[in-house]
Amino acid sequence: MTTKSPAALELPRIVPGNPAWIQHALYLSEVLGLTAAAAHFRPSEYPLPALALETAGEVIGEIAAGLTAAAEDTASPAVLYVLPVWALKALQDVLAALHAAAGDGNGEEASALRSTLVLLGESLDYPRVRTPAEMAADLEPVVAVVALDSPAVRAAVTDLALNRWQAGTETALTEVYAQWVHLGVPL
Repeated sequence: MTTKSPAALELPRIVPGNPAWIQHALYLSEVLGLTAAAAHFRPSEYPLPALALETAGEVIGEIAAGLTAAAEDTASPAVLYVLPVWALKALQDVLAALHAAAGDGNGEEASALRSTLVLLGESLDYPRVRTPAEMAADLEPVVAVVALDSPAVRAAVTDLALNRWQAGTETALTEVYAQWVHLGVPL
């Protein structure tokens, strides 16, 4: 009989060490937490379970907190981050729901989510009003970075996890940086 290792349920990822790439999406941690509370009390009105919304918000907050804890002058250009598979799925599902809420999605679920997001985007203390479409656009780079899985990412993750620097490590990291730039992630 084979058992699955809990480590198989975690995805080692590399995220940019400069917190600027996620700071513009940090407000989503609060927005998704409040939306999760509404979905908890009226689950039939929302397209996602409250837990998915809450998880996505917590992941954003956790990544940002981990990056801002390091001093800016000592921050590494790339940081190893372990993301549970279910957390990645929650982020992807929330992104899809935000896109649906930003459009003219049919159904009561898209309408309830859109109404909640519009209310939160207008009433919370952010630099400016955020629409559901802007919220989706702000979440896209976060999901793109943590979902990125390429041979270069895997090689760099292995070297960072083992705390070793080989000839191919710099090449792998350069490829990862290029992939981030291609995704539109500010470095």
